[in-house]
Amino acid sequence: MKIGYRTVGFGDRPIEDILRAIAEAGYDSVELCLETPDLNPLKLTVERVGELKALLDELGLSLCAISYHGVADQLEERRRRTYAAIELLPAFGASVYVVASRREEPARLHAQWDEAVQLYCELADLLAGKGCQLAVEPQPGLVIRNTDDLIKVLRACDRPNLVANLDIAHAKVTGDDLNWAVYQLGQRLGHVHIADVSGGVHEHLVPGQGEIDFGEVREVLEGIDYQGAIVLDMPAGSGDPANVCREALAAFRQVWND
Repeated sequence: MKIGYRTVGFGDRPIEDILRAIAEAGYDSVELCLETPDLNPLKLTVERVGELKALLDELGLSLCAISYHGVADQLEERRRRTYAAIELLPAFGASVYVVASRREEPARLHAQWDEAVQLYCELADLLAGKGCQLAVEPQPGLVIRNTDDLIKVLRACDRPNLVANLDIAHAKVTGDDLNWAVYQLGQRLGHVHIADVSGGVHEHLVPGQGEIDFGEVREVLEGIDYQGAIVLDMPAGSGDPANVCREALAAFRQVWND
């Protein structure tokens, strides 16, 4: 099992510094989050991507996914970044592209749902030609907020390369039944984010600092023979990011193996 770290946890630091810190902390893999200024897909070039790939190789880090949520971005900016990122995926050699839906607007939630399904069908078709999976991540407060929503999307947009990104912390906040969620997703579970939470608050914590039973998480994932990466998802601004990165891995290994 490869254990990765999301670069978003380092905020606006230079990407080279971020990758070195992740490697030094002992991770096997990395998820590149395109919200980072250094990774803005509208400014990245194929040559720059090649430099980053060479650095990953030098550091012994595999690339488990590219992600761009862009929830805080304006709609047109988000659209442009999404399509620009897709064009760069072959240069990155990425096999998984993680996305999230928009913030829900109760007055037009039905329309937002239809828009999300249409968009994911289009993106999945584009990514199929590049040999890449589209992984949709539910998140509290967004149009696709929980696993039940995600399963409905997978059924509405029946594309073999459309898969699920299950964020264990989000599932806890939205009250998902973990066993039900994982077994319903089955082989459509393409990517997993890990963090802890407490008191139903959507605030990612280091594993072991909250209420999640990670022994149960491990058993459930092993029950479907999950072979993808496990990616720790710590927020920016919760302390020195390099320290949080190291602490999260040590804590995860302890709770995962207990």
